[in-house]
Amino acid sequence: MAGIPGLDRRAMEAERLARIAAKRPTSTETVPNTTQATTTKRQRSISPPPTFRPAKKVKEQSEGSPSLQYPHGTVKSTWAFGQTRSSNDIKIEEVLEKSTLRTALLSAFQWDTNWIMAKLDLQQTKVIMVMQAENDAVKQQYRQETEYLGKILRLVFPSMEGNVNCMHSKLMLLFHPHKLRVVVPSANLVPYDWGEGGVMENSVFLIDLPRLEQTVTKDAELLPQFGRELLFFMRKKGCDDHILKGVLNFDFSNTKDLAFIHSVGASAHYGKDMKRTGYVGLSKAIRELYSSPQSSLSSLSNLHVDYVASSIGSLNDGFLTTMHNAARGEDATAVPSTTTGPAPKPFQDTISTTNIRDLFRVYYPLHATVTNSKAGSAGTICLKSDWWKGPLFPRQCFRDYCSKRAGVLSHNKILYARGVNDKGQRIAWRYVGSANLSESAWGKLSWDRKNKKWKLGCRNWECGVILPVALLGALEDEQVTKPKTPEVVVLSDDDAETESEKEDASTDSEGETTSKKDGEQKDDDKKNDDKKEDKGQSHNWKASMTMSKPGAAKVEVPNMNAFGSEDIPFEYPGAEYNGKDPWFINFGS
Repeated sequence: MAGIPGLDRRAMEAERLARIAAKRPTSTETVPNTTQATTTKRQRSISPPPTFRPAKKVKEQSEGSPSLQYPHGTVKSTWAFGQTRSSNDIKIEEVLEKSTLRTALLSAFQWDTNWIMAKLDLQQTKVIMVMQAENDAVKQQYRQETEYLGKILRLVFPSMEGNVNCMHSKLMLLFHPHKLRVVVPSANLVPYDWGEGGVMENSVFLIDLPRLEQTVTKDAELLPQFGRELLFFMRKKGCDDHILKGVLNFDFSNTKDLAFIHSVGASAHYGKDMKRTGYVGLSKAIRELYSSPQSSLSSLSNLHVDYVASSIGSLNDGFLTTMHNAARGEDATAVPSTTTGPAPKPFQDTISTTNIRDLFRVYYPLHATVTNSKAGSAGTICLKSDWWKGPLFPRQCFRDYCSKRAGVLSHNKILYARGVNDKGQRIAWRYVGSANLSESAWGKLSWDRKNKKWKLGCRNWECGVILPVALLGALEDEQVTKPKTPEVVVLSDDDAETESEKEDASTDSEGETTSKKDGEQKDDDKKNDDKKEDKGQSHNWKASMTMSKPGAAKVEVPNMNAFGSEDIPFEYPGAEYNGKDPWFINFGS
């Protein structure tokens, strides 16, 4: 049985002894620095050498009122070694700010524990690691391996019961004296995901929330959606109450125009829990953001979706339509008028688009793009060749992902949405987080015949953030190069199954996935897919037109310029595949 990934117990023990020595009375002699990080091996030591700071220094920092760097939230790209730095990239050290960091809650799928601990000052920072452990034996082993660290390190293991496959979410809660920094990256806690080596890029959402002079509310349900769902997700993961209460000491006011989106791993969610997670939670968030008689993020049926992913599930038009309807803000859970007939389907009251392949584009690298990259290969970029070659797979939706930084591969997961609402307003928003394009990431909704209600199964734990660009007025000039901003600036930078339906268990676990046999799904709308694809059918990249109301003026769907060029890390619109193969990895098979 393998131990905690990246854990070097000898190095950690040496650091523990160093911390003990640092607490003892010392003379005024200089302590020699014998652990300078001059090699890769030494860079993975558990922490920097002990230093002797006056106790009052931290107090002085907390007594001041330093300005918040990201008070409204922003999205940045991870720094990449060998690339010119810009105002739009960020290093892991800049995210952590170790000099004032008191508690760090870190969640990831893949870990190099010595590497990340070396980025922290363990003399003053307590660490909580939220990680995957498949069973009780693994949990016990991990706890035994770290028991000697005492109160410095705590481990949290989200439930992997039932058909849960992967604890895939990435999340950091960084507690400083004057602020809570919430970070939602697509990057795991491994050096290459954070640019060391210059082979991979990721996205990082971060927002700084100021500490309240006194806790205004003890009820998480009174927080904006972002805070409510963040705490709900943490509670479901099994985080201790003192951490949850600690979050309430910070001001979430500036998150009112954002949404925290999650998938809580479980075989079945019902009722209120079902409505707030997975793609059902995504659609609910879209309906609620900017919701008023004058505005809405909910879109008409011609919503354009551009999805960047590093792992692709077993796709078909049905799943793309499900995601499209959710991104429009449609309600998937309408209750049928009778429960004696055929089992109802999600979005049964929704008029879905009939041309999903014209509205949905997927950005994933060609085989040649990966082999010609600096890395020359990719273990965390995943697509099974059997799925790709299947008759129902929407190959014509795919575009090559080429980073704007030459030779760098992408581990991003970004959903860009552009459309027009029923009020004639042009809308644009993006999702940034851990969820790839798969049913495992976003969930499967089905009708429970026994209990006569909807249930949602999620095989993965995921989380992300929705950032609306703005409501772009119906008659404004389309030719914009930077996003228009809302009032608050957001962007600164299943036990029962129907007998006739088998569960599709396509999963994404960044190169370590297991899956069930793919289910068959009828799709009469795309019988001639291969013929169309052979002809090299292309999409119309110009803004499409829609009628907001009968007799109303035509309104254009905003183009990608609405997001601003710095917020699109890849070459857009991206080359069509034209018969070429994507990068395949068969999840260890």
